Amino acid sequence: MATWILSGIVFSFFHSLQQDPITKTQQVSLEVILAPDFTLAVTPPSITSPINRTVAYNASVTSVNGFTGEVVFSISGNPAGTTVSIFPSDTLTLGAGETMGVQIDVMIPDDVNLVGIYTLTVTAESTNYN
Repeated sequence: MATWILSGIVFSFFHSLQQDPITKTQQVSLEVILAPDFTLAVTPPSITSPINRTVAYNASVTSVNGFTGEVVFSISGNPAGTTVSIFPSDTLTLGAGETMGVQIDVMIPDDVNLVGIYTLTVTAESTNYN
């Protein structure tokens, strides 16, 4: 409290140390998107072949939602005695928006014991991506 005396009149002034709050706000944006991913397509879906031949499948991956990273191809379910080769490599580095592919060769030896129908599984996996 401050006090002044002027011409015999006492003036008192009260000043509060509490001030009105100052508040500022700003709006921000949040965009929720799907996680980066890729698709896999293998053609042809079915091959009929005699023994002692090599058959080829084409597998392609396409980046979805900005996926970038390494994709590793593998195949399982092929009968014992067959040989699988993946060209140009079993690992591709896929960029955002890209489609890349490999050729998967299955060499069927001259063995009558291999006659039958098999379900092969082509897998494309990535553990190192954006």
